[in-house]
Amino acid sequence: MKKTVLLTTIILAFCCFSCDNEPYDGGIYTEPTSEEPTDPVDPEPVDPTPEPTGSLQLSDYDYIKNFSSGLGDETTFISDFVINANNQFLSQNTMFTFLGITVNGVGNIIRDENSRVTQVRTSVDGVLINRTIVEYNLNKINEIRYEDLEDASENFTFVFTHANNEITRMRMGTNSTTKFTFNETTSRLIKRETMESGTVIKTENISYDANTNLTSVVITGQDANTYTYMHDNTTNPLRLSLNDMYIYSILNDEYDDQYEHWQAMIYSTNNVTSVTTQQGSSTLDIQYDDAGERILSRNGTIFTSVPSISDGTMITIDETFEYIN
Repeated sequence: MKKTVLLTTIILAFCCFSCDNEPYDGGIYTEPTSEEPTDPVDPEPVDPTPEPTGSLQLSDYDYIKNFSSGLGDETTFISDFVINANNQFLSQNTMFTFLGITVNGVGNIIRDENSRVTQVRTSVDGVLINRTIVEYNLNKINEIRYEDLEDASENFTFVFTHANNEITRMRMGTNSTTKFTFNETTSRLIKRETMESGTVIKTENISYDANTNLTSVVITGQDANTYTYMHDNTTNPLRLSLNDMYIYSILNDEYDDQYEHWQAMIYSTNNVTSVTTQQGSSTLDIQYDDAGERILSRNGTIFTSVPSISDGTMITIDETFEYIN
């Protein structure tokens, strides 16, 4: 596998975009952040996006993730998320080290005048290697097109059909489809079904608590698994910075490594304090500010329990959160 492919995977996984602020009215929309909706017949969001506040607005977010099996094959990702003055995620700088080789990558988010995501571009060592193009129809995503600028055989196109609170995705040129079902009140994703030639081979059921924190994911069929999450009572600042990318992140995902973890950790209302998988329960140490209102750091072990990673692999994370004041 090319070293750039691994870095691209992690950058795109981090551009995983989730929130509970999408309008619902016979369909799931991408929410413009301008004062007026692009389409005047669209309703107001179910849960309007909160305005950033000085105490919660991030100036920087850093994430370090290390994989080690004890066999000398240690892999480390060091990612710095760039956040603008409007508390909006703009890009991600990632340094990836594997078997002594270090690669530097940048993932850039391109938005239109309504702040909708229109492209995600990945560069490695200053060279653009791929881009994902997003197209809309009346504020609904109707196509996502991935272009690998190094290997055209990796290109693919997703097309989407919207019907009330369901979105069906077809991967062009294949018999693979995915149906996404959203809660009609909160617009949160509650079920994802993967189908081959019309037969369901994998189902993911997602549950939330009263604060719309993701609390459990139960996967049946292929790669069956169960994830459970606990949260604190303080506001998750990542949700405020990444909330305009929810629909894109869901519709572009194909069960990437730890995607469920990212849904919970970045996009829940409160901060994740523990994660349990079939491998075991995580051990996370969280530090807060003196008032106990803002998360400053989170680090420790975390389990993935996915087929692509050996059960013997130790995963550690180290996050730091910095605020504008």
